[in-house]
Parts: sequence; C-alpha cells; structure tokens
Amino acid sequence: MPLQGGPGLFGASSTGSSRTDHANKEGTHVLRTLFILSIGVLIGAAALGGVWALGQGGEDDQLEVRVAVERLEDGRVEIGLQRRGEDGEWGETQRPQHRFLAPDADPGQVRYSSSVAFDLVTRAERITAEYHSELTEAGRLFGAYFVRRFHAEEDPETLVPVLCLVDPNQAALRALCDGIGETFPTGVDVIESDDYTAVADEVERRLRSGEVSQIIGTSNQLVETAVFARDHILLNNPDLGWTWVHYWFEMIDPQLPARDDLFCMISHGGKDLFWGLASDTAVTAAAALGINMRAASFADVADQAEAIRQCVEDGAVSIATTLVSPNELAPAIDEAKAAGIPVMSFNSGAHAAAEVGSSFHIGLNDRRAGEIAGAQFNKEGTEGTILCVVHEANNVGLHQRCEGLAATYANGEVEMWSYEGLNAEQAVLERASLGDIAAVMALSDSVGLDILFAQWPDPEIPLATFGFNLGFAKWVEEGKIMFAIYDHPLVQTYLGVMGALLIDRMKLDPVTLFNGMAMLIEPQVADAEQMRRVTNALIPPEIQDRYLNDDGDGSNESSENGGDGDDSEDGSN
Repeated sequence: MPLQGGPGLFGASSTGSSRTDHANKEGTHVLRTLFILSIGVLIGAAALGGVWALGQGGEDDQLEVRVAVERLEDGRVEIGLQRRGEDGEWGETQRPQHRFLAPDADPGQVRYSSSVAFDLVTRAERITAEYHSELTEAGRLFGAYFVRRFHAEEDPETLVPVLCLVDPNQAALRALCDGIGETFPTGVDVIESDDYTAVADEVERRLRSGEVSQIIGTSNQLVETAVFARDHILLNNPDLGWTWVHYWFEMIDPQLPARDDLFCMISHGGKDLFWGLASDTAVTAAAALGINMRAASFADVADQAEAIRQCVEDGAVSIATTLVSPNELAPAIDEAKAAGIPVMSFNSGAHAAAEVGSSFHIGLNDRRAGEIAGAQFNKEGTEGTILCVVHEANNVGLHQRCEGLAATYANGEVEMWSYEGLNAEQAVLERASLGDIAAVMALSDSVGLDILFAQWPDPEIPLATFGFNLGFAKWVEEGKIMFAIYDHPLVQTYLGVMGALLIDRMKLDPVTLFNGMAMLIEPQVADAEQMRRVTNALIPPEIQDRYLNDDGDGSNESSENGGDGDDSEDGSN
C-alpha cells in the first residue's frame, strides 16, 4: 500500500530535538521498552476502561418514545412521536406523512399512520465513539508529555512535528495522532501504511533531513520498523541527534466484533448432564458477550474434527475445541491455523494443547482430580480394588483421572476399565458381580447416576462420582454416594467462550504470546459435610426453622405427639 497522509506529509520540517549523546545507543531497546510500558499502559488502562464501562448494557439501551396527540380546530386529530434523548429531555415531535384522523372516522376501526424512523445508536457504535474520544484524549496527554519531557527548554515555535505511524488495518488509532496534534506545538505528521519498506524509507529520509522530533507507532510492526530505521541511520550518521521511538501499548482490540463474525465452540461428549450444562452455559456466555456463537458437541471424534473444518469453511474468526483425542483432531486444527483462524482448547487435553497449536488451554486438572479422589477413598477407609470407569475409551483426560487415583490410593489396586456395547450400569454391575471390587469411581455425573439408579434404593456397591447436581448433594449426604468431585462444566465452558473472544481480539499472535499457557482448575471433593452445607443453603431460613430446628413447632413435634405424620423410624421420604 502506498504511503498516505494529510497535507505536508512529505513536506519540510526540522530535526528531532531531544539530543542524547550517541554513546547512549547501547541499551536502546530496553530504554524504549521501559518508556513504552510506563506511558502506554498507564494511559491505555484508563482509556480502555472507560470504553468498556460505556459498553455495558442497561436501561439506556432501550428506545423510549411517547405519542403526541392534538385535536385541530377543524376536528381532525393529529398524531406525532417524541423520543427521549440521552439528556433525559424529550426531543422534537416527529410527524409522519399520514398522521391525521378525520372527524367523521368510523368508531372501532383501527387506522395506521405512516412510519417514523429514529436513528438508534447501537452498543457497538457507542463503544466506537467512546473509543475515539478516549484515544484522542490519550493523544493529548502524549503531546503534552513530549513537550514537558523532551522539549521543556526549547522554543516551541522551533520544534518540528511528531511523526505518527498508523496501521491502516487499525485505522481507528489515528485518533491518537489527532490528539497529539492538538497539544504538540507544531502538530503531527501522519503516515498510514502497512508497506513497511516504504515506511522505513520515509523514516530514514525524515531523520536524515531533521524533519521529526518524536516518533510514535500504533502497531508493533510499525514500531519495530521505525526502530530499525532509526538505528540504521544513527549507525551510519553518528553526528545526528537521538530521536525517541514510542508506541501505543494496546494488545486487545476494545471494539466489538462484527455481528456476523462466527465464533465456534466444538466439543466431544454425548447427551449427558455435563455437556448439557456446558451447552447451556455456552449460550448464556455468548449472549452476555454479544457474539455469534456456534456450539456443538459430538460423540465421535471424526465428527468433531469435521465440525472444526466446517467452521473453517464458514469463515469463523475463532474456534474453541476440546482435545479428547489430540492426534485425531490435530489435522483439523492445523487447517484452521493455516486459514488464519486462532484456536484455543478447553476441558480435555491440557497436556497436548501446546503441541497441537492451541493458543492456550482452560480445563480441570484431571490428574489432580484423580489424586484427590484417591486421598478421599483412603479417608473413607476403602480397601481393595477400585474400578475406575472410563466411559470414553479414547479420552485422555479420563485416563489421567484414573492415573491420579492410582497414584494416591493406598489400600489396593485401581483398575482402569472401559466397556463396549453395554449401558454403563449394566456393564458395571456385571463386572462387579465377580466379587473383587471394593468401590466404583464414575468419571461423569451421568454414569454415576446410571450406576446408582440401577441399584436403587439401597445400593450395594460403594460409589463415588465426578460431577455435581442437587441429587448428588442429597445422596452424598444420605450416604448413597460416598463423595463427588466437582468438575466445573459451567466454569470451563464460560471461560472457554471468553477465551474464544479473547484470541479473536488479540492484536498479537496468541500462540506466540501465550506460549502454550494452561489454566487448570483445582478440583474440590464434596463429602457428606460439604453436601449438607449445599443443601441447607437451598432451604429458606424460615423453612429450616419450621421443620429442621429442634425448637421448631412444626410437623416434627406433631409427629412425636402421635399426630397424623409418618411415625416410621427411618423417616424416609
């Protein structure tokens, strides 16, 4: 792209006037970086905070109107419409073309006016406008800072303009340059280009001829281009004065994505409780963030890979996926990356996320979850073989849970066991009938429920499970389930949706920046005491006082006095 700019872009100016001995050139990159962080972050945090604060939804998102009605002297009724402005005042009455009701209009017959159009300011437009305002104000601060820090003892009229480099792909940042021009005495020259060779040529020319005082870039690529050009000029022209290169530190685009930008969340798993909660959470998170999210779950890994490819074909801007079988999913992920679509992972596969090119990973620490389960079995006094039920044979995360369980369980063996062709409860009961199983560890809430219900109401096989629901809370408290391990589908999925938005909004390559980072949730064990706290928290205090407290005067007392209540000893419901 050719160089672009306003009047005088290539006109004469003067030299950079922040004179520093050329011997200080060593350590330039460090000094520049420190300066960037101290200025860009402080100004940027204040500016972008204001942008997103304005973007919050609320009552101001609604259009408030009222109807104006007036009977005219000739008997006709004229209607109009008023809109309440942001200042709370009612605006001018807008009158449609067809707005009169005739004096002899038939009663009971509905008449319609022509339409009235109001210009609505969308949330995206408000954020864009506020972003421009904040950038302009930040530029004013920069301009004043340049004068105060570098040119305090110079005649303002002798200064030459600041050179501001703008990436046309981030043209909104030109507002920063506009702000600098308002407070720097001799204004600002703007180069808007992503032709880095042409930019380097122009920077070198201006430095040689003394036409620039300070340089500021609005993208990392432009800053590095300016730094290399500046250092090259100083190396070959040691008598020239030093010119500082600054940049605007903004790694995340604060503007909203386009309404039709497609975000994909593709996961493994069938129709069970965990993925049902996960699906609901994905929809909720996408709605809260205002993004177009395609969420889909697949029992077969090949179908999951094909869904990723479909997102690539449909032009997704970001993809979040589980890594239930990293080797099988890697080719589809490679295709997404080759198309320039960033990918992040969640739930299964933390160990392989960096290898397959995931920007970063969010999930449960599966190995640690198994270790916690093993310690709890020890605490419960379990002795003998524990059957660790792997309901998805190729799911590496489930294998890690069993391995963690085996690492800490001290009173016997752990059998990592999967089944084919049978329902979970039937397969487990047949395996347990051999008589060598001391307890069963179910790795999902659906499998745990199936095994429990197959033995209802008096389970004989001691059972622990992953997952959480209100039934688990009651049954752990009653002793029908030994304990549960929270696997947090809500947290994993909500953060996964946020992660998909984050990697799309990044201005740097997220794979390079995050470097295989993993955010692993520390799981918690829920025993009877914990579940009792959960269930009690759901009961209104007045109901607890009435039915549960010893000093209550409710049905407990009437039952003890021989009332109509159930007087059976077990008190079962």
